[in-house]
Amino acid sequence: MADNRHFYRELPALASFAAAVEILQHTPLPEDWWIVIADVVGSTQAIAAGNYKSVNTVGVACIAAVLNVDRAIDMPFVFGGDGATLAVPDGLVERVKPALRGTQELARAAFGLELRVGLVKVGDLKRQDFWVNVAKVRLSPHLTQATFSGRGWNEAERRVKAMDGRDVVRIREDDGPADASFEGFECRWKAVPHFNGHKLSLLVAAMSDDPHANLKTYQAVASRIQAIYGEVADYHPLRPARLHMSLNPATLVAEWKVHTVGDGPWRRLRHFARLLFLNLAGMVMFAANIDTKAIRWSHYREELVDNTDFRKFDGMLRMVIDGSDAQAAELERYLEAEYRAGRLAYGMFKSREALVTCLVQSHSGNHIHFVDGSDGGYALAARSLKKQLERLKADRA
Repeated sequence: MADNRHFYRELPALASFAAAVEILQHTPLPEDWWIVIADVVGSTQAIAAGNYKSVNTVGVACIAAVLNVDRAIDMPFVFGGDGATLAVPDGLVERVKPALRGTQELARAAFGLELRVGLVKVGDLKRQDFWVNVAKVRLSPHLTQATFSGRGWNEAERRVKAMDGRDVVRIREDDGPADASFEGFECRWKAVPHFNGHKLSLLVAAMSDDPHANLKTYQAVASRIQAIYGEVADYHPLRPARLHMSLNPATLVAEWKVHTVGDGPWRRLRHFARLLFLNLAGMVMFAANIDTKAIRWSHYREELVDNTDFRKFDGMLRMVIDGSDAQAAELERYLEAEYRAGRLAYGMFKSREALVTCLVQSHSGNHIHFVDGSDGGYALAARSLKKQLERLKADRA
């Protein structure tokens, strides 16, 4: 079989997010690639205990660990709030497994969480008529964002979460060596408060078997969001002027734990002191609009806003929106009517703040920032979505 390691890197990028839902522009993932499904078990209990930031942290750390296996190979990924979905080439799988076990070790040792991980081969899914397609969308000159389509992604997730799921390579912490690098993981920003009433975590899944009908559904939803909320800048959950670095240990502890798990007390203390110093220096650079030869710090927060994943598509539409209660009520009335018509299922959850977790390969453009609503965000929106999907399935049975 041909060498497909650089398949994703060589994939042309779509010019705008509007094209992300046009699945006819997506490309089949090579059959020798693998889907990686990672999710935090019992995330509902973690949310109830006020530990949703830890759940987010583990999801992003998993992405970092896989990407750090080989930075020369681009791999698509989507952050889901309480986990992550990635795709990796076959030649990298044996090196990815220790990184995944290392992330499971981090989840348990640093955060008291269980990370469930499984791999499903794309070719196995395709032979059973589950298609697995991918595209990428240009976010900025330095960065693209993956977008997924095809029933294979959901089927892979279903199999990994099912105890008897077939054709799943399960990753368990004690089954082999654990060796993960979390280089690039950062969590230094204060949670971003709402500007107009709340941050809305939104999930929308079109339900037709006809991809053309689903495209019309997603386009109609996007048009309605624009009619209710205005342009992207009006409802984007982040704004440069409202981004502030933190010196609060409660905020910085997530990054500190990720990078010091297994270290002795003195190394942990030194790392935390260094983290405080870096954030203090960053606050000075931002306040004074200081630029260096390598990095334009005066524009970094604008880049950060551009490089967020606040809207994405992985077989369903995922968004974090800033808005008012009246706007959310109007959107919900529209979505409820579409749900009752059988065209879509949806989930919504309102939060006070947006959580920002970062993956930074370079401060001069190549950095992505994962956004979720606080207090449960995507995870609790997914619970509502799941109930609707179950009702629609029962109605169609």
